[in-house]
Amino acid sequence: MRRNRLALAALLMATCAAMFTGCSCGTKSVAPPVPPLSAVHVTPPLDTLVVSGQRQFTAVAYDTSGGVAGGVAISWSTGDPGVASVTATGLVTGVGDGVTHIYASAGGKVDSATVVVFFQTGWYTQPSGTTNSLWGVFFLPDGRRGWAVGDAGTIMHTSDAGASWAAQVSSTSFSLRAVWFTSSLVGYAAGFGGTVMQTQDGGVSWSRITTLAASENFNDICFADSRHGWAVGANGVIARTADAGATWTKSFPTANELQGVSFSDTTNGWAVGQGGVIAGTRDGGKSWYVVQPAVTANALYSVWRRSDTEAWAGGASGVNPVTAATPDSLQWTLGSFGALNQVRGIMIGSDLIGYAVGQNGTGLILKTVDGAASWQPQVSNSAQGLNDVWFVDPLRGWAVGTGGRIVHTSKGGE
Repeated sequence: MRRNRLALAALLMATCAAMFTGCSCGTKSVAPPVPPLSAVHVTPPLDTLVVSGQRQFTAVAYDTSGGVAGGVAISWSTGDPGVASVTATGLVTGVGDGVTHIYASAGGKVDSATVVVFFQTGWYTQPSGTTNSLWGVFFLPDGRRGWAVGDAGTIMHTSDAGASWAAQVSSTSFSLRAVWFTSSLVGYAAGFGGTVMQTQDGGVSWSRITTLAASENFNDICFADSRHGWAVGANGVIARTADAGATWTKSFPTANELQGVSFSDTTNGWAVGQGGVIAGTRDGGKSWYVVQPAVTANALYSVWRRSDTEAWAGGASGVNPVTAATPDSLQWTLGSFGALNQVRGIMIGSDLIGYAVGQNGTGLILKTVDGAASWQPQVSNSAQGLNDVWFVDPLRGWAVGTGGRIVHTSKGGE
């Protein structure tokens, strides 16, 4: 009898201990193990959302025999919460302008869908935060981080595709005419008074490159990679660096002021300017030749060299010189944007699609969808003239201009 009472007491003590330690005497629910999976598929694979718009995505897991694996928990995540968010059930919401991926994962398998988020259709004005005229614009490939430069040393920066812009301290009062970044941290801005500014921290701080002994006004700058860059300007100056701006050399292939420069790689480049001058190089700018005879006497303000054989330029009175390959060389021929169109900036980002900006009484935007064989006007929604344009893909682009004007499209201007 005594033995039975001791056993009962021990059982009661164990029960109490279990209660205080949070143990349960009932049946414990255990999630079933995830079976071996062969794949996870997300639907739809691509979607477009307006900001604040929503779309339900679905994901299906497949077992190793190719059949649907039921009861598998799917984990959802977003590549960029600043562009789109996603709930635990796959409901996606557009947050900000841009492109990102939505990921679904289970059992070590992952699939993704591409989500394009836009604010509105067509071209629309963004709040630039300045009334100073802007002359140059550049965006990183993510389409979120960008810079615009202009008069009085203005440097404006955005990290949300231009939804908001904020000034950076440029450390110069000279007018800045062009900007180019070789990475998310390293960038250059060129302008009057022989000014080339450099940043190594994404624009948090800028400093003047003092090794460049130049007094000429610079109008444009470009880099082919992290080390090779060129700046062009007054008196036909072309400054070249092959060591990320540490040292520069100057040449003067023409006496005409140069307005634009573009390289397709580290060796092949074009520079254009006043009087219709076109200068070319095949050795990275160590030597230059001037195209003779000139294809136009009108000023050329911008040039874009997309490949070894493809280049386009734009300028006053709508002149539009383009290159054409011949059996043993390249030949420039003269096209037209329309005599009333003053073209200040041009960018051809793909085989067929490109954009040109300028003025024609108001802000001018032209688009080509046939490799610059023809150009069609778009509604710029800018009363001010536009000076430069940058696209990160055929749909997402920005143009900047007089009075701090910035316009943006995320739908190819449509």
